[in-house]
Amino acid sequence: MKRNLIVHLLLFAITLAVSVLGSGQAIKTLVVGIEADAMTMDPGNFRHRETETILRNMFDGLVTRTPEGRIVPELAVSWERLSDREWVFHLRDGVTWHDGTPFTAEDVVFTVERTVKEGRIGGLTSPRKSLLDPVTDAVAISPLTVKLITSVPFAALPSFLPHTLIVPKHYVQAVGDAEFGERPIGTGPFRFVRWDRGQQVVMERHDGYYGGPPDLPPVGPAKLDQVIFRVLPETSTRIAALRAGEIHIATRIPVDLIATVDADPNLAVMSVRGTRSTFLEVNVNMAPFDDVRVRRAINYAIDVDTIIEFILDGLATPIPTIMSPDSPFYAPIPPYGYDPAKAKALLARAGYENGFSVTIDTQAHFQDVALVIAEMLRDVGIDAKVQVWEWGVLQAELLAGTRMMHLGDWGNSTLEPNDIMIPKLVTGERGNFSGYSSRVLEALIDLAERVTVDPEVRRVAYHIAQQVIYDDAPMAFLWVAQESYGVNARVVGWKPSPDSRINLHDVDLIL
Repeated sequence: MKRNLIVHLLLFAITLAVSVLGSGQAIKTLVVGIEADAMTMDPGNFRHRETETILRNMFDGLVTRTPEGRIVPELAVSWERLSDREWVFHLRDGVTWHDGTPFTAEDVVFTVERTVKEGRIGGLTSPRKSLLDPVTDAVAISPLTVKLITSVPFAALPSFLPHTLIVPKHYVQAVGDAEFGERPIGTGPFRFVRWDRGQQVVMERHDGYYGGPPDLPPVGPAKLDQVIFRVLPETSTRIAALRAGEIHIATRIPVDLIATVDADPNLAVMSVRGTRSTFLEVNVNMAPFDDVRVRRAINYAIDVDTIIEFILDGLATPIPTIMSPDSPFYAPIPPYGYDPAKAKALLARAGYENGFSVTIDTQAHFQDVALVIAEMLRDVGIDAKVQVWEWGVLQAELLAGTRMMHLGDWGNSTLEPNDIMIPKLVTGERGNFSGYSSRVLEALIDLAERVTVDPEVRRVAYHIAQQVIYDDAPMAFLWVAQESYGVNARVVGWKPSPDSRINLHDVDLIL
């Protein structure tokens, strides 16, 4: 503990030291307190929210998403679909990499192939392949025109492209994948300075930045001289650093501490409805949850509205299945609702009138909610207890199908149904902790993603898919929560984004 305190104080001293130029002129250094370190500096070699948050400030994509969720051009200026399986992107002229090399279509081709082809990153396949899964090839038509080819119709392609950050072909080939993952260059508003693993990532303004998307004014170089993402895993440490002025933005402010942060005249709490759906998954291949009546009973047993009001301070929206109400494909199905008498009746009809025992597995930040849900399950005769796990250990157990019930959430930043339905509910997928499998659901997803590009057919298919999920109830459907940040009053021009990214190009800091 003493060593950690010394390290923390040293880092603070370094930040103060580098905040003044040799001439004595103060520079603008904004520090973000983030709960986890980056996994890598390579945009093609991770699936990790905090890593993307950091890298998004050094790399740009063909397109990006506004805080309101619109897809707008970034390194591309426009695009069109040539056919069901071909898209053409016209690229922005005059863009350079941080080393001054011009950005061209060859960089896009290299990035796409590095993402979707097998074994292209140090002999391994990119963890981000599934984000562009139907994309098979990219072809440079001219220095500023590139064509993407898909194996099947892929109407959702623009919604997935913000998560593919373009990398420099010349630099990666020159230094290799390993070195690129330690010392990157991008086209973004900030350039890499150093990465002190487990402590911080430091970057500085790229004065040669092309300006960013015209749809996200102001256009031009960043206003900040320097940005530091400081790794502060403990909530209490992040909030203490925020209140002391050591950091300017703190991520993941828990509901029970929002009032404390908001009461500080130098701070504000900024919240936005996120894109992570929360649910209580059950193992459908293990008794008693192999009976749909039991799964529906679990939904009726949980008073979602009361939890949102009293535990989450109203900072969440109930959902009837797994889709966010912000998705254009959201089906407004009436939620199950709280009905303990109906829950007991369903349990009795399933042969469990005397209940059964179950353990709710979860992580520490869901513990309070899990304890309340356990109490509600006990009210209908289910003997529920809570076990808190480290995620790495719990994830392996869930994938192995050895656990009965899991309280967690899953991100859906694209707001496309396949972005959450496939990983959570398709047979054998990486997030399918319930073991659920439905030929009907998978046929509907195939129709919407691999057969048609007609928006109305896709909408109807996904509305039916949500009804299937509702009826089969492989989980208790809970809510989409708001995400809250603590922000110093000197921060200007920033607001939280639903997809959890912290874009700092347009942000200023009052000195």
